[in-house]
Amino acid sequence: MARALVFLAVGSGATLLVTSLLGEPDQVRAAGAAAPSGNTVAAEAPEVSERPDVWKLPLGPMAVHDDYAPVNGKGGQEITGPYQIAKNWPPPVESGWQISAEGFYPESPDRLLVVGYGWRKRPFMGYWGPAFLGGYSGRTMMARGDDIQKNQYMIVVFDRNGKVVETWDHYIPILGPNQMQLIHPNVYDPERPLWISTSGPLVQLSRDGKKHIRSIDEKALPADHPQKDFLMIEHFAFASNGDIYASGAAWVTRFTKDGKYVSHFGKPGTGPGEFGMTANRHAGGIHGIQIDSTRNRLYVADRIMSRIQVFDLNGKFLDMWPNIVGPYAIRLTEDGRYLWVGDGAAMKIQKYDALTGQLIPGTTWGTFGNAPGAWLGLHYFTTDSEGNLYTGEDFGWRLQKYTPRKDGSASQLIGPLMD
Repeated sequence: MARALVFLAVGSGATLLVTSLLGEPDQVRAAGAAAPSGNTVAAEAPEVSERPDVWKLPLGPMAVHDDYAPVNGKGGQEITGPYQIAKNWPPPVESGWQISAEGFYPESPDRLLVVGYGWRKRPFMGYWGPAFLGGYSGRTMMARGDDIQKNQYMIVVFDRNGKVVETWDHYIPILGPNQMQLIHPNVYDPERPLWISTSGPLVQLSRDGKKHIRSIDEKALPADHPQKDFLMIEHFAFASNGDIYASGAAWVTRFTKDGKYVSHFGKPGTGPGEFGMTANRHAGGIHGIQIDSTRNRLYVADRIMSRIQVFDLNGKFLDMWPNIVGPYAIRLTEDGRYLWVGDGAAMKIQKYDALTGQLIPGTTWGTFGNAPGAWLGLHYFTTDSEGNLYTGEDFGWRLQKYTPRKDGSASQLIGPLMD
């Protein structure tokens, strides 16, 4: 018989138990995870039987695959919902490294614009999750060092095969050393310029990406704006008149298509019209934002408070949808009738009635993990004109592509989305 030590990491109202059943057949190893308080205690666990001889076979931790769709109508799991993962997409630029993807826009199935943190080393060792959990919330799941990240490939163009066909790294001095969050054209502007949010200023480029037009930072704000000392923008959306609504921290700020300040609303708090925010008031607050100009509705992902709030385009509070854990990305369907929500905590995509806030039964899917098709911090998603789905992860630091399955559930297919 073998005995094991189980390490309990205790802190701030939660106890995390992490065990690892790796190693030789007569060994059981336990791995502890550091808690915020740093208090770790060791307790002797009950006796654990030695592994049977069959465990000595050269097997992995479990039988794993890249595809979990049913076979001849049998078996299968809803790991990738109604989609199948595009294997080895995109192919690595260099072994051990991957291009992070926070936001992206498919001009066509043959041309995908991507922004992110740059070039990063793959941070995870486990197939279904990180090798340990201590740094999950801080994106620190591997040893820090100068070689963990490179400020390269921060704006990239992929073709349909996942090949890098263009890099716009010459804009890095303009964008700053920030985290690129989202790229999208203003489809209501006749020039259809590209806009990029940087966890700092909003940056406008020409439609072909060849010219920097303007940057919007705190200098564009009036003296009484709460972010006058530092404008932090994460996501944005466009009204049909071309105005830009930008979300960041606990405020939504409105600009004209030419970058002139119009108005703002919001404040830190827990009530209607207020938004949750971390101790750092420049980050970690509201995230995804969507606009249905036809119905005069604006949707905001209040991720700290785990809810969606609904306003009119003047910032008047209309409705609140509670108990949606950590919503990051929200996307309206093309007709505005439904809102798809992707979260960075439960790793689910689910569909809601955009007018009533009711969850549509049978639409939820998604899985936590590092396996192909699973997510570690689902940050953003979108579809192209062929129905392909693209996802990016805040902690997995990767871009994934999915194609619709012929036998997939129609209710779970995301379909065309509103620009």
